[in-house]
Amino acid sequence: MKKLWKNNKVFMILGIILLLCITAIIVVVLKYFVGSRKSVYGNRFDNMKYVITEKEQNDYIKALEDNPNVVKVRFRVSHKTLYISATFKDDVNLDDAKKIVDESLALFKDEVKEVYDINFTITNSSFTLMGAKNAPGNGLLWNNNTPVTE
Repeated sequence: MKKLWKNNKVFMILGIILLLCITAIIVVVLKYFVGSRKSVYGNRFDNMKYVITEKEQNDYIKALEDNPNVVKVRFRVSHKTLYISATFKDDVNLDDAKKIVDESLALFKDEVKEVYDINFTITNSSFTLMGAKNAPGNGLLWNNNTPVTE
């Protein structure tokens, strides 16, 4: 053993260092890339006070589509944000569409309005407008609807 150590000291030290590096790489890969299947958002959404149900979403869509001026409503939930897109008939003006959407906030329970941010997009052939309500806020804020010019 002494003769083997004396003749190959450099190669043995390099081999030990190589084994330590390979072990460290394997540990890092398993810990950070393979072993953890956690949400990219962490645990922020694990203990939400209120979770909106599919039935509540469908009831909101149905109630808004029952309005004769509304053509189509799309509803998407992304963690703590509700994305609602409403398409109106072409003869509906912007103020009426904003009023319909403002009034539709009453369809949500107070718990939903306290937990979720709500983003609206309302469109027809003559306008596209976005509005938002954050969870602690009371009403919708609309963008200025400045037309895009080329």
